[in-house]
Amino acid sequence: MCVDVKMAKTSLQNSVNIVAIHDMDLEKALRSLNIYESIIRGEMKCMICEKPVNLENLGAFMRVNGKIKVVCDKPACFSTAIKISKALSE
Repeated sequence: MCVDVKMAKTSLQNSVNIVAIHDMDLEKALRSLNIYESIIRGEMKCMICEKPVNLENLGAFMRVNGKIKVVCDKPACFSTAIKISKALSE
């Protein structure tokens, strides 16, 4: 997963905690969240742009109202997801 940290930094005024998962641990993490098969089948969509998300373009995942949502790796989607995460944590 690749994150445009510079873009995310400049678009935020306050910090947000981001947990990183190594590629080697990604499958295990996705399975523990019960979304691995949905990702593999291309059934999950980016919560921002609604394009299908798979292992190649997965940028992030987060819990929103108790449900796991995924975000693609586009910098604009990732930046928007950070803003949403910050707003939800306030």
